[in-house]
Amino acid sequence: MRRAFLPILPLALLLLLAGTWLAWQHRFEIDPAYPHLTLEDLSRDAVLDAGVTIHRTPAGTPEVVLQADSPVSPVVQLLPLPLSGKVEFLMFDFAVKAEGLVPGPTAWSDGRLMIEWHPGDRPLEAQYLTSSRADNASETACIVTRPVHGPAMPILRLEHLGSSGSFRLKHCRIDVVRETAWWRIGHWLLLGAWFAWATALAAWGRTSGLGGALLAAALWVFCATQWAVPGPWGAIRPLAPLFATSEVEGRAVLSAPTRTPSPSPATVTNPQPPQSLGELPFGGSLLLEIKDHIKQARPLFHSLLFLGPTLAFVFLIGRWRSVLFSALLAGAIEWSQYLFGFGFDESDLFDLSFDALGVALALLVHARVIKWLGKRKEAAARGEEPAESAMSTGQAT
Repeated sequence: MRRAFLPILPLALLLLLAGTWLAWQHRFEIDPAYPHLTLEDLSRDAVLDAGVTIHRTPAGTPEVVLQADSPVSPVVQLLPLPLSGKVEFLMFDFAVKAEGLVPGPTAWSDGRLMIEWHPGDRPLEAQYLTSSRADNASETACIVTRPVHGPAMPILRLEHLGSSGSFRLKHCRIDVVRETAWWRIGHWLLLGAWFAWATALAAWGRTSGLGGALLAAALWVFCATQWAVPGPWGAIRPLAPLFATSEVEGRAVLSAPTRTPSPSPATVTNPQPPQSLGELPFGGSLLLEIKDHIKQARPLFHSLLFLGPTLAFVFLIGRWRSVLFSALLAGAIEWSQYLFGFGFDESDLFDLSFDALGVALALLVHARVIKWLGKRKEAAARGEEPAESAMSTGQAT
């Protein structure tokens, strides 16, 4: 019976992977209550800061260009989004380009694109989207951002904090999206299915109770959700180039301005220019923040990351199952990062090697603990006191 049951586990794993991918890709749908926004819409009535111009390409599309004058006068431009009411999710497609941009004195003193969230009753939240320096370009086909503390009014923010050169927003398309019922209900069903699968794998071939298998499965699912999908990231990325969103019938359109046309945006300047936000708080989970702060100790981080869970697995479900669980977890982390668009290179192989080292250390610690417990059990069976107890008794005498 057990042998007949074994082939079901890899088949169920493939079905769960496919289901997770499909649910994630269909997580969002276009909110029909809001219009589709382009850089043309954002720049039409923008009040520009000094050093900011609207450049028209040969095709007639606008680009927002920030040109630095001096290292003591950073250039900042705000582009409010013409939306009626607060929103929870924004989907972006954008591209930026630096041209001869010499960074300032700090690590974040370059050209950067951010989104501000204004909740109204709380201080604003700022989220980093991308940055560029020298002559580098950055393009993102699809990314979803959301405020941490509920719906808010968004404002796009560009900053040029370098000492010279230019920073250019080449294009930007924005859609308000919302979570689908498929995801809101389906992700709980998927979570339960993954837990059931992990429990079956942990309990397969065991003759003892289900307690250890249930605990190991719960720990594995928790680590997978925190480290792989959804993962520790601040922004939400698709597991493919784009989310599977589609247009919705009856979608709102951006109304044409009814007031007197304003002067050309390139001639309007802001008398009180906004100031730079400086260094932004780290975006993402606590785990990602720790990893960012100990970049020089990245190998130690990866080893410790797998040492703890593997040690728990080995005490709960045994040695070979703990290795299998940890290997699946390591593979899920690297594969999800690749699908999220972070790529795979030699540094990821380096990470995997230290993940394996953490697993090996956990097995070594477990072996030492088992050996120590065995010696104590043998001593107790012979009626001998442990060495440390005898020593303390002699000192007391």
